Amino acid sequence: MKLLLCILLAGLLGFLAIHNPIGIFIVCVIVVGVIFRAFILIKEIHKQVVPANSNDKVKEAYERYIEDRDEKQT
Repeated sequence: MKLLLCILLAGLLGFLAIHNPIGIFIVCVIVVGVIFRAFILIKEIHKQVVPANSNDKVKEAYERYIEDRDEKQT
């Protein structure tokens, strides 16, 4: 049912965009809103998947390399 509603709304917005300048504005606002919401959701998912205090393996390896290099130089 949601798919049918989305198809009908997309058709209506397409019709408005073709025949009415206000329709183009409405379509652009909807597209920008969807993109903005997608970025917010991606940011929230990233916060859940990668905790803020997680250890970075590359950073740890680099720090060990620097320590080993400094030990060999002294």
